[in-house]
Amino acid sequence: MIGRPLLLPLLLIPALLLAPLIGSAPAQAADDTLPRSIQQQRQFPFRPDCDGNTQEMVACLWQRRNQADARLQRLLGGPALLELWRSSRRQVCERAANKVAGGSIQPIVWLGCENTLNTNLIQQINQSLAH
Repeated sequence: MIGRPLLLPLLLIPALLLAPLIGSAPAQAADDTLPRSIQQQRQFPFRPDCDGNTQEMVACLWQRRNQADARLQRLLGGPALLELWRSSRRQVCERAANKVAGGSIQPIVWLGCENTLNTNLIQQINQSLAH
């Protein structure tokens, strides 16, 4: 069993590992491209499992977000428009995640927001293509 003094640092692992990804500094945001995110996600020390522990859920949501971004890149015709989308989405989801800042759920809220927005955009583009 994990004692309370050790539990808090373990709960902060996802936030610390995602800090470069979800940081609000402009330089970090500019460097957060899809290829960089894929590279960082591959180095994440937890396996993706959306029904697992907090860290595994983060890995799962991150993987889903990168997969959706790759699909959007194809639908949007390349990386230029995708990176504009990623920048805008990051700003919107940062606001949502800041409501739980410092908590272990922050990266889950952040990535959940990004995945929801991706899903909606993909649906809109696909509906437009179908008509």
